[in-house]
Amino acid sequence: MIGSKQSSPTPIPTALNVRTQSRVLEVHFDDGKEFTLPFELLRVYSPSAEVRGHGVGQETLQTGKRDVTLTAL
Repeated sequence: MIGSKQSSPTPIPTALNVRTQSRVLEVHFDDGKEFTLPFELLRVYSPSAEVRGHGVGQETLQTGKRDVTLTAL
């Protein structure tokens, strides 16, 4: 189509690797991109009520999450 912008398909995860010793989650996508996410980052930015609260203004600064582990995926 002339003048229309085609949207690219959303990349699909192809592999998830949990590295318990280094405490990171590796995510691989079908477009070749790979990301390494520390468990601490995942916990601090979790959508849980502990982090986000139960409404606007109830967010809580997360500290002491350095030694968090991943128990299930």
